[in-house]
Amino acid sequence: MSLEQIHEIPAKQESNDVREIGVEMLPNLIHNLPGMAYRCLNDSKWSMLFISEGCTELTGYKVREILHNEAISYDSLIFEEDRKYVRETIRDAIKKRTQYQMEYRIVTKSGDIKWVWEKGNAVYDKSHNPTYLDGFIIDITARKTAEEALRGAVSDLSRLNATKDRFFSLIAHDLQNPVYAIISLSEFIAENLFSFGREEIKDALLQVTSAAQGIYTLLENLLDWARLQTNQVVIQKEMVSLRKTLNYAIDHYQKAADQKGITVEFVSAEDVLIESDLKLISSIIRNLISNALKYSYPKGKVEIDLTQDKVNAIVTVRDYGVGIPRKNLSKLFQIDSDLRQYGTASESGSGLGLILADSFAKLLGAELRVESKLNHGSTFTLIHPKRI
Repeated sequence: MSLEQIHEIPAKQESNDVREIGVEMLPNLIHNLPGMAYRCLNDSKWSMLFISEGCTELTGYKVREILHNEAISYDSLIFEEDRKYVRETIRDAIKKRTQYQMEYRIVTKSGDIKWVWEKGNAVYDKSHNPTYLDGFIIDITARKTAEEALRGAVSDLSRLNATKDRFFSLIAHDLQNPVYAIISLSEFIAENLFSFGREEIKDALLQVTSAAQGIYTLLENLLDWARLQTNQVVIQKEMVSLRKTLNYAIDHYQKAADQKGITVEFVSAEDVLIESDLKLISSIIRNLISNALKYSYPKGKVEIDLTQDKVNAIVTVRDYGVGIPRKNLSKLFQIDSDLRQYGTASESGSGLGLILADSFAKLLGAELRVESKLNHGSTFTLIHPKRI
């Protein structure tokens, strides 16, 4: 025996040992994979020639049902909107003779939609034609769900941050003007008290009262907004008389209407009883009336109608004031918009009252609609179900 032959003996034995270990190890590795290994034909249906046991957990189908398209083809499992993407990705990888890697959705046997990650490559014949595709597929639904939740959280955080900035801007701006008015008017009255006549003092005090009422209304809205943002608004159902509620709101703003010489006309053929939250519905109505008075011209008119149909109560508040440009109607109930307009008597115009009215209406299962034309006034319609 030659020296070379002696040295070849352990090498052959080692090769056989490795081969035996590989034959034993490969099935165990494939069995323990957290997904599905496969070999398929490079045809229109991705006809499977081999699928690992992970197929059942991934797709809900047994191996024999997909193998050779016995019951269903793998192509049929791919979510319809993703099939073109999958095919183009594999086609491009084959053209470049590289691996393909992609994420897409499949529909399982139970009808569930799963996100999967797939990586593979083509196997070419002697003529360099792509005959087979070898690859691996795993379920990434949990990761995708987490990513979607994270994106939603980031979006919500960004929106809330913008809302917070806008909110503080409104507070600073809308509190500053009436507070300054109260301070300056009070100082003016004190300095000229003995030189003023009764009518002059009365006029100045009415202006102070108007400014104070503005602050009070704003503070009410701010408190309501804070409750709304912290989910502390609890609906307390009771039977509410809309006629009484409207009359109370009209009385509340009668002085403000008188100061601008505005006539408030309330038309109600009959009372309408609804199941609602008195505090929330009162807030909606007060804000609609306040808005109508704010943007009505002096000596103008505000019309309030109360009607009903079989299922809804309908409250309409109509003014003939400055109106709203059509392009701004979609921004009317958004706090993060830059839409703000002073009233016809320079009243602050934050728009927070209308935003609250819309938010409260939605909480009550109601709908707030608006129609408006520039310089021709606005009509706000609250459609509230009689039962909630």
